[in-house]
Amino acid sequence: MQRKIFKNALIVDVIRQVIFKGWFSVNQGRFEFVEEGEVTTNEPCQLIDLKEKYVVPGFIDAHMHVESSLVTCSSFAKAALKHGTAAVLHDPHEIANVFGADGVKFMIQDGNNQPLRFYCAIPSCVPVTRKKLETANSSIDPVDIEKLSKLDRVIALGEVMDYLGVIEENEKLMKIIEVARKNKLLIEGHSPTLRGEKLSKYIAAGIGSDHTLTNPDKINEQLSKGMHVMIQEKSLSEENIKSIMNFPDRSRILLVTDDVIPTRLVKGHLNKIVSLAIKNGWKPLDAIASATIRPATYMKISDMGSISPGKIATFFTTKDITELSVENFYCEGTKLSELVFKPAQFSNLPETIKIKNITTDAFKLTNVKDGKRKLNVVTMNQFNTLTGLINETVSVRDGIADGDYVNVCVFRRREESLKGHVGLLKGFGLNKGAIVSSFAHDSHNIVAVGKSIDHLKKATEELLDMKGGMVFFDGENLLKLPLEIGGVITSNEVEKVAGKLDDIEKSLRKNGVKHKNPILFLTILALTVSPEFKFSDLGIVDTENSLLMGNQ
Repeated sequence: MQRKIFKNALIVDVIRQVIFKGWFSVNQGRFEFVEEGEVTTNEPCQLIDLKEKYVVPGFIDAHMHVESSLVTCSSFAKAALKHGTAAVLHDPHEIANVFGADGVKFMIQDGNNQPLRFYCAIPSCVPVTRKKLETANSSIDPVDIEKLSKLDRVIALGEVMDYLGVIEENEKLMKIIEVARKNKLLIEGHSPTLRGEKLSKYIAAGIGSDHTLTNPDKINEQLSKGMHVMIQEKSLSEENIKSIMNFPDRSRILLVTDDVIPTRLVKGHLNKIVSLAIKNGWKPLDAIASATIRPATYMKISDMGSISPGKIATFFTTKDITELSVENFYCEGTKLSELVFKPAQFSNLPETIKIKNITTDAFKLTNVKDGKRKLNVVTMNQFNTLTGLINETVSVRDGIADGDYVNVCVFRRREESLKGHVGLLKGFGLNKGAIVSSFAHDSHNIVAVGKSIDHLKKATEELLDMKGGMVFFDGENLLKLPLEIGGVITSNEVEKVAGKLDDIEKSLRKNGVKHKNPILFLTILALTVSPEFKFSDLGIVDTENSLLMGNQ
């Protein structure tokens, strides 16, 4: 590969947090010289004039899930590289909840074939909890952790979502953590509510990070106890950023994406998170450091994270250091348009949705007779996934409640008939139609939400015909997004997936839904560790106390 020299560059030094005008050379895919001032070498090379554009190291996302974008690693890489993301630490617990260790291996192999660097965190909680709050579809055990930890670019144990299992010292979970520690893996956390002694016990088990919704007090306690605090979009409040800016040492604070749906991925990735942080008061170069050198240090990646001699020459150029829209991206010195992406190979993965028999009664409220009934009802807000519970009198006709309620059905994907639970959600706003999805964190049973039994039944039939995905039906419009790999992801390009998902979201809004991120909200409704009340095939789940309850 011919030496390339880039001149007239505004180089972002994330270590000193300064910008200097200079030049740099790339040889054999690595930075060679990185110098201030004018070019001084006369050796044969390809000379590229950057015309005083900013040069930023490729972003590193230290906590994310590829499957949240509903695509394979190969499709994700094509989209994320456009926005400056050069490496990710992904936890494939969605695919693992469907296919187990074989699903993790598939994601690792697919990721290792791409120009974007995929590091893997082995899912720790498959199923998500040991409390038998739902019917799981797969599992990852300590033997799997031992085997998977030996694979290329496996550097972590994925987020330990079963934080109560750690506090209660669940035998299987503690063995998984023990195997991870033996193999010197990072151990990622998920602790939305732990404080005080319970948080200390969680950290003492070896867990080193948290990315959940946070506030200044939570940030302070976690940092003081040695955690890496990962800030995602929902935590980028001005209050949090003001608190963060007061710390003399921000080296343990990272910016991450966690979950990015396709309609957002086509517009941006980690660059959007960094830009929002800056907009809300985070100092620009410090915010960039929290998406480059700091995650590189956390993940122990010695050859990425800064524009420095000897490091991999993966970087992007931008006109604006606060907006961070990518003009040109280079991977190991090669322009994005010249990179090669290998398609995913998934023919050996089996079908896992076994449902064949559908009855109308399956979509009616479970064990609720018609008439006025005092029922448990899950409540929601229009901004995030936090849910509550009320008990109120509801009028029920033919298994559907009158008023601003929708039936939420969760059906087991591996049963031949529709078996599960149907409960009530208040505040979703849907006045017509139904949406059904086989992508439903984390066990990925079938979730159907709607106001009409007929619409629910039709949408479910269409989903089963295409072997999984998402379907919206309102009596007139039938919109489908196929997810042919386990009903969780597709090999299609992100742009195509985003178009279909956008159509579904627009139809939801047209029919009364007001939530800020309705698709994301719907996919979290069956996540049995998400605060505070969710749905499973076994009933309504009190996630904080790990309890099941019925509709009455």
